[in-house]
Amino acid sequence: MPIPKIPLPMSDSMTDNLSDKWGRRIEYLRVSLTDRCNLRCVYCMPEEGVPYENLDNVLSFDEIERVVRVLATAGLRKVRLTGGEPLVRKNVPELAARLNATPGVREVTLTTNGILLPRYAADLRRAGVSRVNISMDTLKPERFAEIARRPEYARAHAGIASAIAHGFDPIKLNCVLMRGVNDDEINDFARLTVGQPLHVRFLEYMPIGMVTPPAWRARYVSNEEVLTRLTEEWGELEPIESDAASTSRTFRIAGALGTVGVINPISHRFCDGCNRLRLTANGRLVPCLSDNYEYDLMTPLRAGCTDADILHHVADALTHKPEQSDFEGRLGKGGSLRIMAQIGG
Repeated sequence: MPIPKIPLPMSDSMTDNLSDKWGRRIEYLRVSLTDRCNLRCVYCMPEEGVPYENLDNVLSFDEIERVVRVLATAGLRKVRLTGGEPLVRKNVPELAARLNATPGVREVTLTTNGILLPRYAADLRRAGVSRVNISMDTLKPERFAEIARRPEYARAHAGIASAIAHGFDPIKLNCVLMRGVNDDEINDFARLTVGQPLHVRFLEYMPIGMVTPPAWRARYVSNEEVLTRLTEEWGELEPIESDAASTSRTFRIAGALGTVGVINPISHRFCDGCNRLRLTANGRLVPCLSDNYEYDLMTPLRAGCTDADILHHVADALTHKPEQSDFEGRLGKGGSLRIMAQIGG
């Protein structure tokens, strides 16, 4: 049984504490549990991997729980556990249960590549995780090995089957489209949603960790092109209303059990409703994925700061949250400080 929630009385003054200078309330924290991963996806991590953080420089579960608890008093409502691959870290269901029991937190979710999901799905459900995003960039085993640089298609596919069997809802499949690599599979992915309760999201290829615009642009497929291809194959798509803070535009093929969606950080910035903040495995706050700025929260945490100090540090970090993302502008400034696996997806 999922862990029961403890209601937290809220006031406007409490929620106002966690807002950026543009008036956007921060209700969503993406927590990277590790920079380690059991894949080497071409858009996320070099083939040789990355210099991993020393485990002493990774936030403990106690530290993560404390940050979430404090931010929940100021309006935080949703936590997503990410990586790297979060399930390579030990005892993730334990952390999920602790966060789910935090007063004020309404939802704890997970983004995973699915490989370890069969092992942990039951424990995650018992911990109160009801929904999961699974990264899946191809439905072809040989191509999976090329994109992920590991021949793990069968295990990743088993992860999707396990998510269905254990009743996660919704189950979202995140597909990063790359021209000439996997963009010929758009309608194959869409077909999955017709007879199964799966929700496919096509993500625009982002210049994370890259400094050469031509190399990125050659792979880029706009979401408008995706929607055109879907409409040509399936006819008019039914728009699905989504929350103002949602990063995706969502549609349903006529009669389908699931949905298709497009996430477009490049062609249609969704910044007006951005309500999220990232916390990296080594304790840095990242206000915007497209920006180089990061704020060291680990040092004050380990120096004995108070809960009020934590709120002060987060508020300070949020003063650096830009009004709009600017991936291409960042390329002109030397690229990102980190690759995606180190930022937290």
